[in-house]
Amino acid sequence: MHTTATNALSAWVVIASDLAESATAEASGLPERALAALVFVSNRPACGIDWLYRRLGVTQSGAVRLVDRLEDHGLLIRERTAGRREVALRLTAAGEACLSHGLRARAASLETLVAPLSPDEQTQLVKLIAKSLAHGRRRRDQADVACRLCEWDACTPDCPVDESVVPD
Repeated sequence: MHTTATNALSAWVVIASDLAESATAEASGLPERALAALVFVSNRPACGIDWLYRRLGVTQSGAVRLVDRLEDHGLLIRERTAGRREVALRLTAAGEACLSHGLRARAASLETLVAPLSPDEQTQLVKLIAKSLAHGRRRRDQADVACRLCEWDACTPDCPVDESVVPD
């Protein structure tokens, strides 16, 4: 790729990331990692902290502290499940609402970046990005990390990141 194209892409990614992070934090009142935890728990109800911390990029104790804070804010709950040593995590109604506000704000912020493009150009951009995402080779947990701030149902059944997952 030509250096100018690389620089333009880099600037676009940085601006997109900054816009999305700022918008989600303002709308949800949570830092990105906390919102990502809500995304994960929403999409994998009854997951445990062991599953969660591997996708958040924190230590297990860091994930426990994050879950404690989210629980203290009434956004998720821990449930004991018969026959399991680990507790299951679930979002509360307040957690669902917080997540919804954060993801809507993320989407709106990113829409400002593509607003100058015509509908056909937006479609072309999405196709090119999807092609690039599907090309990589990722483990399941790596793919989940890439989608940590996505609305997972929006890509069902054709998530380009899922297409990049290699079998275990």
